[in-house]
Amino acid sequence: MGLGLLDATIISVIWATFAAAAGISLTVAAKALWRRALDGYFTELDAGYNILAPQLDR
Repeated sequence: MGLGLLDATIISVIWATFAAAAGISLTVAAKALWRRALDGYFTELDAGYNILAPQLDR
């Protein structure tokens, strides 16, 4: 009977390790997407301003 408890413990540790690795991976992906979104947003605003600047400065 003790062997079954040991197997359950090992499986639980493996699943916890897998869940931690998946959580870290999702966090890294979310940070990368957030940075890309911010970079693109400011780039679009800058491009729009540069296009309209000659008309607005008159």
